[in-house]
Amino acid sequence: MPASRTCAWCPRELRPDARSDTRFCSRRCRQAAFRLRRRSGVAVARRGRAQRRVARTGVDDTPARFAYADPPYVGRAQRWYRDEEIDHEALIASLEASRYAGWALSAAADSLAEITPLCPPHRVCAWVKPIGASTRSFGLHNCWEALIVVGGRQRRPGVRDWLLAQPARGGGELPGRKPLAFCAWLFDCLGMQPGDQLVDLFPGTGVVTRAWAELSLATTVVTDASPAATGPSDPSSGSGSRRRMAQVLGDASSRPNPGTALAEAL
Repeated sequence: MPASRTCAWCPRELRPDARSDTRFCSRRCRQAAFRLRRRSGVAVARRGRAQRRVARTGVDDTPARFAYADPPYVGRAQRWYRDEEIDHEALIASLEASRYAGWALSAAADSLAEITPLCPPHRVCAWVKPIGASTRSFGLHNCWEALIVVGGRQRRPGVRDWLLAQPARGGGELPGRKPLAFCAWLFDCLGMQPGDQLVDLFPGTGVVTRAWAELSLATTVVTDASPAATGPSDPSSGSGSRRRMAQVLGDASSRPNPGTALAEAL
């Protein structure tokens, strides 16, 4: 009996009678992957149109490790996830201690005054959501989210430090999940290329992990989360944020040299 195959986008199994070259279980998954590739500069490099050495700042062409953290935003953990607040100071310290080639942290616009002083030299990028203000709100209404970018490759062509995209309309009901346009923009902001390793510290619905796996088929994607420490990906997990941070900090102290870990992964 032939071994079962899974969809290249979602964890569903392909039909037993699917053709040998079938990668996706449905048109919806196939179109999601297509939209992602169309938006991202990583896919262009993978197809061989931009296989050239470009200017770098502090990071060479060799495969490297990058990280993305999308924790519950400051002041919203209890409201949206029934969870404890994340210690952002400890989270940022662990990101720095892990010696990533670059990392990015999503944050609410109203928390930048609290978070940015904790970060090393960085850029604050903006994901602008073209949505109207709620009629139940008063005064200024927040319609954008911040992406703090530290390090990364400085690739050509340049990347805008803002993104105009609607919030995610599918992919589950988890508050704060990111759309495909955001995923493509995130990878471009970090200057990621095929062969790089992505460590997704707060995987949530898993869309960022799936997106990078699709764009860089040769890469290693690490969700860095165990079933006992799902964090915001499981709102019913109780003190998931506390367990998540304990694991992040523990992993940061025990992780091997990035070059050694990457060589083993590849």
